[in-house]
Amino acid sequence: MTPIPPIVRQVIVNADPPMAFDVFTGCIGRWWPLADFGVYGEGATVSIEDGDIVEVSPAGERSTWGSVTRWERGVAVAFTWHPAKDPDRASQVEVKFNAAGPGITLVTLEHRGWEVFSDPEAARQEYDHGWPIVLDGYRRETEAQAGAVGETAAGAGSGDGAGSDAPGRDTWVALMHRAGPAAPREGSVFQDPRFGQHVAFLKRMAAAGYLVAAGPLGGTRADGMTVLRLPGEGRLEEAMHLATVDDASVASGFFVVDVRSWQVMMHALLSA
Repeated sequence: MTPIPPIVRQVIVNADPPMAFDVFTGCIGRWWPLADFGVYGEGATVSIEDGDIVEVSPAGERSTWGSVTRWERGVAVAFTWHPAKDPDRASQVEVKFNAAGPGITLVTLEHRGWEVFSDPEAARQEYDHGWPIVLDGYRRETEAQAGAVGETAAGAGSGDGAGSDAPGRDTWVALMHRAGPAAPREGSVFQDPRFGQHVAFLKRMAAAGYLVAAGPLGGTRADGMTVLRLPGEGRLEEAMHLATVDDASVASGFFVVDVRSWQVMMHALLSA
C-alpha cells in the first residue's frame, strides 16, 4: 500500500525567524481561528502550557490538542496532534522557520501520520483545506506585530534599509527542488510521468516572462534549481504561491521545494 504523503504548506512572513517562532508559539491564541477550527468554538482560548497545546472553553473546560516534541526557538517546533481525539491516535506536525532574506522568514509546516485516522484520505483532504486558512491567520498576526515593531524602530532613523527600498527592484527567488515523499524511491524522477507537471509549471513561468533558468544539479538523483524573476518589489508571497501551489508536482508531494529570496546585486540580463 502506497503511504499517504504528508501535507507540506509554506508561508512567507515579514519577520525574522525568532520573532516568527515567538508569534507561532507564544501568540497562538491571537491568530488561531477557534470559531472554525477549535473544539469549543468561538469564545475559547488556546495556548501552549507546560509542553501541551491546550484549548480552554468559556466555561473552563480543557482539551489538549497535542504535546510538544521539539522546541528550538527560531528554528523549529514539533508536536503530536490529536484535537478532540485520544492521544494514542495522534498524527505529527512540525513547523520550521528559515531565513529567506533580511527580516523575512519562510515558515514550512509539515503534517504527517495519516494512518491513525479511520479514513486517512478524507482526513488529509480536510486538513489540506484547513491549514492554509490557519496559516493565513498566523501570517496576518505576525506581520501586524512586525509592523508595530517596525514603526517603533523607524523613529530611530537608522537608514540601514535605504538600498532595499530602491525603486524598480524586482523580486528574485531561487527554488531548490528535491524528491518529495511521493517520488519514486529508485531511478530517475525525470523519467517519471509526473515530472511532466513540473515541466508544465516551468513553461507557464516562461510564458509569463518570469523564468530565468532551470535545471538539475549535477551529481544528484533528483535535486534541481529554478530561478524566477518577478517584475517589481514585494512579490515574494506571490512567488511562494506559484512555487508551492501552481506547480502541481510540488502540491502533490512529488517534489519538495525550498523558496529562497535572492538579493541580486548584479546581473547581465538585458531589460526588455
